[in-house]
Amino acid sequence: MTRRPDRRATQRDAKVLVVDDEPDIRELLELTLAKMGLGVDAVGSIAEAKERLQGASYDLCLTDMRLGDGEGLELVRHITTLAADLPVAVITAYGSADNAVAALKAGAFDYVSKPVGLEQLRALVKSALSLPERTEAAGRQLLGTSAPRARGTPRAASSSARAPRSRRCAS
Repeated sequence: MTRRPDRRATQRDAKVLVVDDEPDIRELLELTLAKMGLGVDAVGSIAEAKERLQGASYDLCLTDMRLGDGEGLELVRHITTLAADLPVAVITAYGSADNAVAALKAGAFDYVSKPVGLEQLRALVKSALSLPERTEAAGRQLLGTSAPRARGTPRAASSSARAPRSRRCAS
């Protein structure tokens, strides 16, 4: 699968892969995303999605959790093994905390329960398209560059160091 050079695609040139085995939902997502100015490829199975991923570049993948030929998590794992910088959002009518955790552990960018509201979909797409490339983010440090503190070295004055209390004398 080939990727676009700049992960932060504008909505005008962004392309989304929609994977859902329900034709009505697939068509609704396709129409909604197209109205947002996005290019859309919509397929009904994991096999079709894998085929599309071989020959096209995408900026976002929306997949149903339960598909006719397997679980959406299988597709999430497949995309992760491709080392593709492609955010995948899992959309499901069978939402649960366990499923959400499983999806995120498999590498999903987001997990959303059906029905998905228009504003929720817009926010998800906007967030996914503004993610920096993983390779770009991996090169940046999250914290400063100071050397680690050696063991036994006293810390700077902290809130835990208290001044001695004054004592009252009983008279």
